[in-house]
Amino acid sequence: MEQAEIRIKIGKNIRHWRTWRGLSEEAVAARLAIKTKRLQKYEYGGDSPTCDELIELAALFQCTVDDLCKEAP
Repeated sequence: MEQAEIRIKIGKNIRHWRTWRGLSEEAVAARLAIKTKRLQKYEYGGDSPTCDELIELAALFQCTVDDLCKEAP
């Protein structure tokens, strides 16, 4: 699997879990101490979160890092 495909898959999962938990982009970005624009890049596959950010996202969404990295629901 190419890196672009992996970024897109992770981004779709981040967006899915964020909306499923009823969180705004701004709230999630603030929790990660990043700009909203960067979170948007994650969600649309333009960039990838760091390992630490994936762990923080999983804690915030009450899911596993695996949930964020597997095929989108």
